[in-house]
Amino acid sequence: MITIRFDKVSFSYPSYPIFQDASCEIQAGCYGVIGANGSGKTTLLKIILNDLKPDSGAIIRDKGLQVAYMAQEVDLTPGLTAFETVHQGAQRLLALEAELEALEEKFSDPAYYERPNRLASLIRQQENLLEAYNTLGGPGLEGQIKALLRSIGFSEAEMDLPSRHLSGGQKKLLGLARIIVSRPNILLLDEPDNHLDLEGKARLGSLIEAFSGAVVIVSHDRYFLDMVAEEILEVEAGKITQFHGNYSEYMFEKQMRLERQAAMYQVQQKEISRLEQAAKRLLMW
Repeated sequence: MITIRFDKVSFSYPSYPIFQDASCEIQAGCYGVIGANGSGKTTLLKIILNDLKPDSGAIIRDKGLQVAYMAQEVDLTPGLTAFETVHQGAQRLLALEAELEALEEKFSDPAYYERPNRLASLIRQQENLLEAYNTLGGPGLEGQIKALLRSIGFSEAEMDLPSRHLSGGQKKLLGLARIIVSRPNILLLDEPDNHLDLEGKARLGSLIEAFSGAVVIVSHDRYFLDMVAEEILEVEAGKITQFHGNYSEYMFEKQMRLERQAAMYQVQQKEISRLEQAAKRLLMW
């Protein structure tokens, strides 16, 4: 199943073009986005997020797709604890809880329970809300948040620390935990490995591996991409070239392509030289 497909997408800022007829496909799995500074890596994420609209081309998305984005610098509310920060990310679940509570009050209202048609409609609404509520984690949210915090290295005491007292690496992991708990289908991560030591990168890698949807990561760390990436999206000269495998496999495949192109160029040059020599002989004759 294709989650998102770019089909000949073009996009330009007022001062310079970024993409020209760029195409790629994103499905479940981890995608590493690489390219020179200014090539359009962050722009690619913002187009997926729907913050930017392409000038031309088509973007095909699965229906009901939920996309979450984490910028290079994580913006946390200083006064909230680590637990409260992650809990803050579960807005969809909390909104469903409020809807269910409001619905419960209607069951005791004669205007509903004395009218079979209204009551049947109310029951259907409740069933739909409960299904969505359970899909997003349901009543086990608190336990899920604590388990998630433990998985990224937070002790029970650190869960109650205000975010202003956390290290840069802890804030990065906390920011990711906050968007994971919102249950998106796609995670867009702009250099999430910044400020992380080796242990932090390992924990980040574990979170990414455990995520069931698609993860699109901009990173300059080839070793981190070797650890997590299953596909590489190379942004270069207005195009997106897709390679299967991690960074090392991408580098090997790209080198092989360059060597094939060089060999083809040499063959073409030899053929041009042969034709030129043949033309000269004909002229001399």
